[in-house]
Amino acid sequence: MQVDSLDRERAYLVATPFKKRGKKSLKVSDFIFAISLDLKWGSPDKVRELLQEASEEGLVRVEGDMVHANFDEEEVSVPLGFKPTRDEDVLEKALRLISSETGMNRKEVIAMANDRQASLQGLVDLEVVALLVAREMGMDVKAMACEAYQNLISEGGLGKKRKETNSRIN
Repeated sequence: MQVDSLDRERAYLVATPFKKRGKKSLKVSDFIFAISLDLKWGSPDKVRELLQEASEEGLVRVEGDMVHANFDEEEVSVPLGFKPTRDEDVLEKALRLISSETGMNRKEVIAMANDRQASLQGLVDLEVVALLVAREMGMDVKAMACEAYQNLISEGGLGKKRKETNSRIN
């Protein structure tokens, strides 16, 4: 597979977890964790979308709970200090807000959001749960709530399920 034919940034993103761990195969959850939480390059939902796109392009192969690199590590040379261009999503903004306002570390905030999502029986998206948690702590989340609502509308309207709903950060 020629990486030149693929979007360079996507190739770097997908290659990074494999290169950092020195493996050709990873658990899907480890792949998502590496990009989303270790590298803080997007929400788990966005990483799942990236993984799906990479699979459709043939960059990786997903079999069960494993993701396998379909490229030679030498073909993809991730530049030192590479950071993808991205806008910070609502979930990241909410996690950062809670962390900065409370002094809690990121893992504590994520655990709190996951617990709250579980208490809602997984019926609410994690980004909305994070906004709820922030609001319950007295933080102003109006702008982020409007952004989340606009995102929902642009994804196909109210009531339409996303590709992967009710995800939890592990």
